[in-house]
Parts: sequence; C-alpha cells; structure tokens
Amino acid sequence: MKKRIIGATLITVVCALLLSNLVGVLMFRNREMDAARDTLQELLVLMDAQSADTDPQALAEQFSQAAPGKRLTIIDTDGTVLADTEANPEGLEDHNNRPEVEEANATGWGEAVRHSDTIGTSMLYVAKRFADGMIGRASMPLSSIDSLVFSSLWGFLIASVAAVLLALLLSRRTANRVVAPLSAVSQTLQGVLDGTGTPGLEEYQSDDELRPILRYIDKLVERLGGYIQSITDERDKVSLILDCMAEGLILLDENGKVLAINRAARAIFGFPEGEEDDGALLLTRSRRLRDAIRECQEKHGSVMLDVDALTEDARSLRLFISPVAGRQYEGQAVGTSILISDVTELKKAEGIRSEFTANVSHELKTPLTSIKGFTDMLSGGMVASPEDQKRFITMIGVEVDRLIDLINDILKLSELEGAAIDQCSERSDVLEVAKDTAALLTPAAQDAGVTLSVTGLSAEVAVPQSRLKELLLNLMSNGIKYTENGGKVDTSVRLKDNQVVITVRDNGIGIPPEAQSRVFERFYRVDKGRARKNGGTGLGLAIVKHITQLYGGTVSLESEVGKGSTFTVTLPLAR
Repeated sequence: MKKRIIGATLITVVCALLLSNLVGVLMFRNREMDAARDTLQELLVLMDAQSADTDPQALAEQFSQAAPGKRLTIIDTDGTVLADTEANPEGLEDHNNRPEVEEANATGWGEAVRHSDTIGTSMLYVAKRFADGMIGRASMPLSSIDSLVFSSLWGFLIASVAAVLLALLLSRRTANRVVAPLSAVSQTLQGVLDGTGTPGLEEYQSDDELRPILRYIDKLVERLGGYIQSITDERDKVSLILDCMAEGLILLDENGKVLAINRAARAIFGFPEGEEDDGALLLTRSRRLRDAIRECQEKHGSVMLDVDALTEDARSLRLFISPVAGRQYEGQAVGTSILISDVTELKKAEGIRSEFTANVSHELKTPLTSIKGFTDMLSGGMVASPEDQKRFITMIGVEVDRLIDLINDILKLSELEGAAIDQCSERSDVLEVAKDTAALLTPAAQDAGVTLSVTGLSAEVAVPQSRLKELLLNLMSNGIKYTENGGKVDTSVRLKDNQVVITVRDNGIGIPPEAQSRVFERFYRVDKGRARKNGGTGLGLAIVKHITQLYGGTVSLESEVGKGSTFTVTLPLAR
C-alpha cells in the first residue's frame, strides 16, 4: 500500500509539473513575442518621427545601427520596395500583397508571423503606415526568441527535479503516516496469534477517521485473543494428556495417513521427535497390522491385535484399533485410532508363571512318585527283610525332607515377592550373622572336605537377621555344594561408599558364561543331576535375589569354569 501511495503521488506530481511547465513555456514565449513586437513598434514610431518625408536609404542606415539583428523594409505606396537592410531592393517583388502591409494600409498598423523567402527563416513582421503614406516594416527572426525560451528550459527542468524529489520525500512521509495505523493493527493481530501480547492502538485514537475503525478492531482483537487462548489451552491440554499417556496413541485419517503420534508411541517404536513420516514406516512393518486397520474401517468395529517384532528390540505389543467418526484433529477428519500397550513384561511374567507352575509340578511330582513307589512296595509285601524295609523307610524320609524343603523355599519366595520394606525393621550385624551361618554349615563343610572362612569389618544393615541369614545360608551352602574336596569358601564383609559389600567366593567348578545370566531364575540349575544329588531345590539364588532387591541392594556374579565363582551382594548401610 505504501508503494501505491508513493507511486500515485509521484505520477500526479509529474503530470502536474509537465502541464505547468508546458503552460509556463508557452506563456514565456508569448511574453517574449509581445516584448519583441513592442520593440519593433517603438523602432517604427521612432523612424516615422524623423521627418514628414521619408528618406528610405537614410532610415535603413540609421535602423541598421540602432537595431542590429533586426530588419527594416521601406515600401512605397504602390508596393515597390525602396529600401531593405537585409536585401537588395531591386530584386524584391511587390510587397503590397503581404498580410502585414495590407493590414497597415487599412488600419495604420499590421502584424504577421510567417516564413521569409528572402532570409529563409520564420520572422515576426510589424508594419506601420508613415505620415507620407509609405509603409515601414520592421522584423526579427523567431529563432532568437526560441533560443531564449530554450535557454529558460533548464531552469524549469531543475525546478521540476527539485519538485519531484520534494514530492518523493513528502509522499514517503505521508505514506508512512497513512500506513502506520495499519501496521499497528497488523502487529496487534500478530501478537494475538503468537500469544506475545497485544500492543495498544491508543496513539491513533485521536484521528477522527480512524477512531471508529480502531474501536472495532480493538473489540475484535479482544475477542480473537480470547478465542485463541481457549484454543491454545485446549490444544495444550490434549497434548499434555497424549504425552503423559503410558500407552502409545496413533491417529490416522480416512485414507490411512498418520495425523498424530504421541510421545509414548515414538518411544515404543524408537522414532525421534519432529519426524513426520514415522507412521508410514510403522504401517509398512506388519501385514497383520495393515489387515487389521482395513478390517476396522470396513466393519466399523474395534479390533485387538497382539504383534511381536514391530520394534527393533522385538517387544510384544497389544494394539487396540478403533474406528473414529465425526472427529477432527487439527482440521482433518480422523478415521482410525490405534492404542498401543507394551505387554512384553506381562507376557514375560505370564511365561515365568507358566514355567514356575510347570517346574513346581515337576519338582513336587518327583519326590511324590518316589514316595508312592516305596509305599506301594512296602504295602504290597515286596520288601520282606527288615533291613530292606528300614532302607526303604529311610529313602521315603529323604524324599519327604526334600519335599518339605521345596515347599518351604516356595513359601519363602512367595513371601518375599509380596513383601514390602519395613522402615522400622531390626538392624543386623552382617559380620556376626555371617559367622553364625558359617558355624551352622561347618559340619556339612567338613563332610564335603571344604574349608569355610569369614573375614571383614562389623557393619549393620536394615535387614532382619532371619532374612540376612537366609541370604548368606543360600550363598555359602551353594559354595559348599559345588566345591570339590579340599576346596574353600571365603566370605568377606567390607564398606564402600556407605554400602556394605558381602562377597562369597569359592574355588569350585564354576558356572559357564551362557548360564550366568539365568542362575537367579527360579528352578534353574546348571547341572541338574548334581543339584538333585546335593539336595538343591533350584530356588536358593532366586531367594537371594529377592531378599537383596527387597532391601534396596544388588547382587552380581563373576565366575569361570574350573576356577570358581564369586557372588557379591551390596546392601545400604543402616542409618
């Protein structure tokens, strides 16, 4: 708009200058013509006043001296040229037919502007009838007047250029003043849209022409600001809800194109923030997912789908695909919503539960089968001698003890899984409990030919003594079971960074690398035959892990086949 105002102003000024300059040049020329005419008339009057009888030659000579550059012609009453300051009179034709001569004969004065055949240029002629009836004609070339007018054009041109520059300056200033209210309105509206505030329009309220418009704009800005704030709050609320959801959410339009994907979905699929084509990559990963989306759209009903390997770490996902009708997201119609839940841990827990049930059933079935077989043999009279009966009854007792140990370990593990840390629990001295546990296991260690040792510093942890003893009993007894005759099991207690570090180290058979990550699983045995032979239930290290985690600690393993194993338990120092 500013350019249009400046352009229109300049065009107007230029046109006005052209017109005024043209009129000025014409007026200047006319003025010069009048001045030249007056000069010629004064010369003729002066010539006529010399005497009553005209002397053509004397007048011509006098005229040449008085008015150089001008021409005087004396014409007789019959039209004969008697004298001429620019030409030989004898070669000139009859001049009575000249317009200025005819007019002078009739009225006393005559005037004409025409081309002179004698001189070959345009001339201004002024003729006067003298007292004796002769005609005196004075003339001058128009070129002298035109050159004077032309020389004055430079002044007009300079003045015009100055006027155009001044007009440009004033037009820019005027345009700025005209556009300033519109710029202020634009900034106000932009501030409303950006949410950065609304600069006022008070300084322009004094303008009578702008006051009504600005008043309406103020009202519009106020309402618009309210609407935008409401929309922004609603959008932020929706974004907050979507981003705070633990489940992933993807919205598709009616053509299957992704409209929105929340933060949880990006995290599940490993999509970085800011990419717009994430959904296209997702929807091409699984044919089952594409078929489920198509089924949802065709049947207008929800579809639940469990898929694996959609993510880089092959997590298990449960997708709830639902049709959406009559809803829009950022101005676009939503066709389908996909709610994504990560059920990897749930399925893993279900697998562990199933495996646990199968293992418990198997572990319970083995001793029960043995007991049933022994009792059937005894009750059926198949064992007659007292020695054999005593041996079978002893074997039944061993299996019953094994069954009791298994049930006790299962109960302990269930108790640990459902327990919470007791903030008011008793304090236990780790070194003292370790020595008591070693004393309890000394007979078994002597029978196995294994040496037990406990070293370190006294340190208290916020763990009940019974559970701390259970933890150490499992670790130290495992060391005894899997250490050959002549080996040793060393237990040490030390402090590190407000932590109590318990280390149980043996020089036994060791654990293969592929089994080290699973030894803390329930019922997992590296050497199942040896474990059953030693009376192990496969739950000892699982109990150690649960006790450690229950009281905010960690447990780790370092082992090498043939060289032994080292279990390290770290527990917070009691405050």
